[in-house]
Amino acid sequence: MKMPSDIGIKIKEKIASRYPTIDKIQILEKYAICPTDYRKDEIEKYDVIYWHRLLRSIYEGPLEIECNLHSSKREQRENIQTASFRKTLEKNKWEVIGIDEKLALELEMGTIKPLPVNWKYLVSLPSGRIVELGTKDRNTIFSIAQVSPTPKEQKQAGEEVKKFIDRLLDEANRLKGQLFNPIKEFEKQEHIRLYLLFNVYLSNYLSAKTMLSIADYHEKELQKECLRFDARTSDLHDADKVSHINQHLLTCGMFYCSSIAYFFMSIEGFVNLVFHVFLKKKFRDKEFNAEQRFDLEQKLRLMPDLCDGFKENSKLPATIISEFKKLKKYRNSLFHAKVEDSLKGLCFIEDGFLYNYDMDKFKDSFLPAYKIKLTTKDVLEVNSVVDEIVKCILASMQQNVRMVTETYILKEVQIPINVLETGEIVVGERKIA
Repeated sequence: MKMPSDIGIKIKEKIASRYPTIDKIQILEKYAICPTDYRKDEIEKYDVIYWHRLLRSIYEGPLEIECNLHSSKREQRENIQTASFRKTLEKNKWEVIGIDEKLALELEMGTIKPLPVNWKYLVSLPSGRIVELGTKDRNTIFSIAQVSPTPKEQKQAGEEVKKFIDRLLDEANRLKGQLFNPIKEFEKQEHIRLYLLFNVYLSNYLSAKTMLSIADYHEKELQKECLRFDARTSDLHDADKVSHINQHLLTCGMFYCSSIAYFFMSIEGFVNLVFHVFLKKKFRDKEFNAEQRFDLEQKLRLMPDLCDGFKENSKLPATIISEFKKLKKYRNSLFHAKVEDSLKGLCFIEDGFLYNYDMDKFKDSFLPAYKIKLTTKDVLEVNSVVDEIVKCILASMQQNVRMVTETYILKEVQIPINVLETGEIVVGERKIA
């Protein structure tokens, strides 16, 4: 019985033998190419790294690598030159193309270092015609093209190229999910040496501030529209006017409410970023699953114990935890929209008399239960709680970790995380774990 892995090897061998890479002797110094659009949309569904891995598994590495030459001399850093490194018949030996003797010497001495930016394979079709498979625009686009075809040759080779692309896509589709699975590789930190975290804290915090800055104007406009018609008059019997009143009655407070929601999301983002970056290595295993196991309040309470870089016996003040719990309760009422939180009023009939009771008088709420009653003052109160929580967390950190947090989490759009071979992580250029 044939094992799937054996079948896979044979398929790759068939592709490599029927469409081999060409030898150095066969390479033209300069040649024109004609890109093909055949099944282009299907090819582009796969990321460039997928094609990198697939072609490497078939052909054992590219024939040519284009590199930017980076100098250690400050005055040469802006003038970046490019060179191509071409594989030779000798194993692990490359021929450098497109540089003079001076650059060649600097490369040998190590004062100039090559940084790969594009790769290229040249593959021979059964007819002897050549196809180029490679990347461009700094390894962001993968393309397939015929090499130096005349219009007549291009037409003749068309079907042959299509058959090659068909076989290549068949293999790509067969191995889908096996060669490249970004989520699994991120979880295992496989092959990853750097990843960027979008700063959800800063994004949501600035969104909250921006929303608050325009809230007063827009809320006044909503209230004005809400009062355009008077429900105490004959307007009550006009369906269009009642619809207009109701629409604005239901939307009043939306800007204040949105700002509050963004502020809450910002503190959630801040805590999660700190937890991810500074969590102790012994708690990073998948089984413990610290980032998912604890809710936001638990993370706030346990942060000094579970994360590196916090002062001994440091913890958030009880008053801050209390304020956070109020904020969380209000957030839950907004996001979960439970019926009891939506209860606006009760109607009683006592001895024939009608009584309407506003439930907002009974509820002991951190903020008004209905967004129509929210004000700028309410939003500023939430802003103050969020700022105080961040301030207390920073105060509980050791100086070096606080500097990293203030430099990256409080200011940068993207937070660079370097993964060392030991599994430790570095934010920017500072060692964390």
